[in-house]
Amino acid sequence: MAANPWLPLQDAINLLLSSAPLPAESVSVPLLEALNRVASQDVFAPVNVPPCDNSAMDGYVMHADDAQMGKQLPVVARIFAGDSKDYAIARGECARIMTGAPIPAMCNAVVMQEDVTAQDDQITLNETVGAGANIRPVGADIVSGDCIIKAGTRLTPAHLTLLSSLGLAKVSVYPSITVGLLATGDELKAAGEPLAKGQIYESNRIGVAALLHQCQVTLIDYGIVPDHPPTIRETLETAAQQCDLVISSGGVSVGDADFIKDILAELGDVAFWKVAIKPGKPFAFGHINNALFCGLPGNPVSAYVTTEQLVVPLIRQLQGEQVCAHSHRQHIPAVLSTSIKRRPGRLDFQRATFHVDADNKVVVTPHAKQSSGVMTGIVQANCYMLIPADVSELQAGDSIMIQPFSIWENTSA
Repeated sequence: MAANPWLPLQDAINLLLSSAPLPAESVSVPLLEALNRVASQDVFAPVNVPPCDNSAMDGYVMHADDAQMGKQLPVVARIFAGDSKDYAIARGECARIMTGAPIPAMCNAVVMQEDVTAQDDQITLNETVGAGANIRPVGADIVSGDCIIKAGTRLTPAHLTLLSSLGLAKVSVYPSITVGLLATGDELKAAGEPLAKGQIYESNRIGVAALLHQCQVTLIDYGIVPDHPPTIRETLETAAQQCDLVISSGGVSVGDADFIKDILAELGDVAFWKVAIKPGKPFAFGHINNALFCGLPGNPVSAYVTTEQLVVPLIRQLQGEQVCAHSHRQHIPAVLSTSIKRRPGRLDFQRATFHVDADNKVVVTPHAKQSSGVMTGIVQANCYMLIPADVSELQAGDSIMIQPFSIWENTSA
């Protein structure tokens, strides 16, 4: 087989990431504005969590030497969460204590309320417990000064909960980036408009915008641009002045009306064109002045796949996230349910459905319709089945890697 002139996917990703400048600025925002933004600084804990020894249960607190089955103890106090009083609980005594309440001095065990018999102001222990039982020690979760979030981490709801639990109302993040979207093609019409003969509805801008939603980018929509080089050139120049990244769809192949690559070369540079993946081979990447440019294929599945596989990691790094270049998406092994024959040459992202069978094995079945224009294949699938570029035939029962449909796996470095 002749040498493949197309760029392998991993090489394309490496070039994209190496072209993505790290953000130089930082902004401090309230926690609710930080969701899905990227931390620009290491965050260190200002306090211990928990801040003091506290009860993990509703029960009775005492000295461990008194926590013996059959022991009878008087209840001399009731302690609630948030109580700041200094209680003196002597040996041979106990106190009723609620979950989260501070442990008094000289006490070091909590007996659950289910393990005692209470009558009036006295309890009888039905279990023996040791020192430290049912107590959350000071700093058990976090010690003051610990680095709890590293710079380059995209902040999830869990991160924001953690920050709030430390009394932090704001966090430093990298600023948002601005992304411009446009689609080219005389045959395209916007949704809601009537179609003339030979026209189709444009869907790529909506699909790309939806895929980038969780990236927290600022989007500018430049609409549908006709196959008219001066208009395309003017739109790209305007977008490059206003945006950090410009994304177009259509016009990157080799047809008579495919003008994007040549105009990109005039206005800036073409770093690469054509990636050895299926669907999505005609993908252009380069610069227009200070803006980066990604030219997606016009077919909807191709545009969707290249946005996921190439554009998303680029944006993540532009936002300051520490992207793992070798595995920015989760891959898991599966067993193929059917035989496949195909033309080798490109890494094939076949739309497929996986399930876990009775033997706890992941089994994957490719969909019958694999055309780059059939978007129902994406909608009905739950994964991509990854067929290596040099493989032409697979048999039922063969092992194959799949990529579940989620672009937000925890695969940061």
